[in-house]
Amino acid sequence: MFTTHQTASQHIGSRTHQADATAFHDNPSTGHRAWVLLDGIGDRAHTAAWVGPTALRLARTAARLGDPGDAIRQIRPALHADRAHLDHPEGWPADAAAIVAVLTPAGRLHIAWAGDCRAYLAERGRAHLLTTDHNNATKQRREGLEPEPDAHDYLTSSLCFLTGAIEAVTVDFGPRLGLRRLLLASDGAYLPHEHAGTLPPPSPDGTPRHRDGSSFPSPVLTGTPEAVAQRLTDLAVRTDPAGADNATAMVIDLHPAH
Repeated sequence: MFTTHQTASQHIGSRTHQADATAFHDNPSTGHRAWVLLDGIGDRAHTAAWVGPTALRLARTAARLGDPGDAIRQIRPALHADRAHLDHPEGWPADAAAIVAVLTPAGRLHIAWAGDCRAYLAERGRAHLLTTDHNNATKQRREGLEPEPDAHDYLTSSLCFLTGAIEAVTVDFGPRLGLRRLLLASDGAYLPHEHAGTLPPPSPDGTPRHRDGSSFPSPVLTGTPEAVAQRLTDLAVRTDPAGADNATAMVIDLHPAH
């Protein structure tokens, strides 16, 4: 069993609307705890209004099912049906990149995503990137190309993309004691840190770093969860105040129970 503590920080950046959202749900019936981060696509009022309730809905579904990938698959058609009744501009229905983490009573951490939100796991001062971005930058890396400057802006999957990829990874912590820190982040939070060398980048072929055993010194992830989340978003926006995206960081501390 694990005890958990979570916090989140958001910065609107240079945008007009805050279109990122986070949610947490603890299901006492299943024993599953679920965390969600959504990065709404675009800078529009209807998306900003949609992401908060959708994040909570997804967290509740994931905590009930215990499988974040199944939660995304289950909620996709329901969201499509709901959007037909929402007052969204024609051609611009709300959508988001999504990442979901579920901790089971057995101490397994399941993570699933659609889009380019990321998960990092930090332990003993070093971090692993657990996820792969669903965007053109990853596609170009896998083709052996240097990504074009704006390639990360073009998603190849999302929460509402019915045929878009859903990837998943499971971390089994085993018997070893010690704090583990999970970071869920939108691209507005992690990309400036990746460029500054304070968070690990994807491997050259686009795969997550944890698969090759690589870890990365992570002083930016040290401190209280509240301080870390605030630091990540503030520093991310400070690098380019005029062009900064919404930046959201959710920091989750996982303490093994003795």
